[in-house]
Amino acid sequence: MKGIILSFVLTVTALCVGSSFAREPGSLEQDETAVKPIFSLKTDDREPLFGDRFTLKAGYKIWVAKWQAQASAVPTSQTQVNSDHPSAMNGPTVTGILKLRESAWFNSAFINFTWQRDGFDFAEQFNSGDHFFANRRDYSITGGVAIWEGLGIFAGYYDSRQEFTNQPNAPGSTVERHPRSLRGPIVGVFANVPMSERVSFYGNLAYAQLKFRGIQVPPNFIADTNSAQGWMNEIGVSITGPRVWRIGTELQLGFRAQIVQKNFGAGATGGAPPAGTNQHPLHDLTYGPIFAVNAVF
Repeated sequence: MKGIILSFVLTVTALCVGSSFAREPGSLEQDETAVKPIFSLKTDDREPLFGDRFTLKAGYKIWVAKWQAQASAVPTSQTQVNSDHPSAMNGPTVTGILKLRESAWFNSAFINFTWQRDGFDFAEQFNSGDHFFANRRDYSITGGVAIWEGLGIFAGYYDSRQEFTNQPNAPGSTVERHPRSLRGPIVGVFANVPMSERVSFYGNLAYAQLKFRGIQVPPNFIADTNSAQGWMNEIGVSITGPRVWRIGTELQLGFRAQIVQKNFGAGATGGAPPAGTNQHPLHDLTYGPIFAVNAVF
């Protein structure tokens, strides 16, 4: 009798222990690390869509900016006008980041395209009460490499098209439009400094050597110079958001400013330099808060 009871106990124990290690295919008991949730707040709980070495960021950027511009394209004009209120220059931005190697030195490279557009009203009114406003479209293409940690250099191309419109107050007067353009290469430095798992500070500073071309209509006067120089700066904070499926989210909040000096000197066409000087600088200033929302693939 004791032998029968002992055999029964051993058989039940073997079955229980065996079932705890065995798992049939399709059973509900799965390794918790094998399946990730669709929505997660963890920054490291995301399987990259393009693998571990390439990251794609696609988003929308808004620059709430004020603009101080040149009232006339004529080189001898010193009149500056200021936008009446900030305008939201907005548009898409796309960045591709390639991880080069596991090292503090030369660890990654990137390429970025940003396109923004909006219209501006200007506070200064002419004596006649004319309405002065402008449409502006900017885009830039840049590429760079991180030299050490988050510090690196970049270079690219900047293009700005502007169309100023003078709406006379007098009935029957002709509307005047003055198209202008700024374009040329840019070079600069950038830095990204992580502060926590989710927050990092970023900043960049760029120099641009630009060609300015403006048309004064009428009488179809063209101001043209290759001596326009620009400085562009942006600083801010980047915040990593939640993940949805295999797509991460990111919010950037910052401040951007740029100034362009148009030097009409001996190399300028359309008119002689002012008497007693070889340059006639006109400053074009744009500044204001900027933010972007990105999907991280």
